[in-house]
Amino acid sequence: MKQYLTLFIFLLIFSFAAFVQNLPAQSPQGGSVVFKVPDDVFPMDWNKSGFRGMLMLRKESPSGIFIGYPNDDEKIDALKERAVKFIAPMFISDEEEKKGLTFETKSIPTHKGDSTASYYSYTGEKDIVQILLYERVTNGKTLIYGYFAKKGKDAKPESLKNIWADDKGQGVKIFEKFWKTLKD
Repeated sequence: MKQYLTLFIFLLIFSFAAFVQNLPAQSPQGGSVVFKVPDDVFPMDWNKSGFRGMLMLRKESPSGIFIGYPNDDEKIDALKERAVKFIAPMFISDEEEKKGLTFETKSIPTHKGDSTASYYSYTGEKDIVQILLYERVTNGKTLIYGYFAKKGKDAKPESLKNIWADDKGQGVKIFEKFWKTLKD
């Protein structure tokens, strides 16, 4: 019986993954961007958390990808701040630490079609969280997308290969494949 349940769950996930391979991220004012959902992620409905977009968690590491549009009358900078303050606490277990998050921020190179790109970093007691955040206009609508990951302060560099981006926001294959699929 356990075998059938496992097979059923596998088939359910597999068919859902095939269904969502190419999805439009819809702006509230119309326009949308189409992208390919990467393999090895769990697409999450970010709308349930007050965002217009999608959050995709990687199956094998504490990392993921996101894409979103501002809510009605929301400025893009407010959306960026909200996204960063939503993502970082997912990796922080200490409730007191979550209350006073302070990020180091720096500009990083943009991808083709982007207007800005930023690298956010939070260093906690035990872990470091990085968030790469890109802004672009597609079909006349501004959106953000990016990548996030967590590592322990004592993590060995070889264990972070293809998980932790370098200081220019590069080096994570799953994210590089994702942003190259963004289409108007």
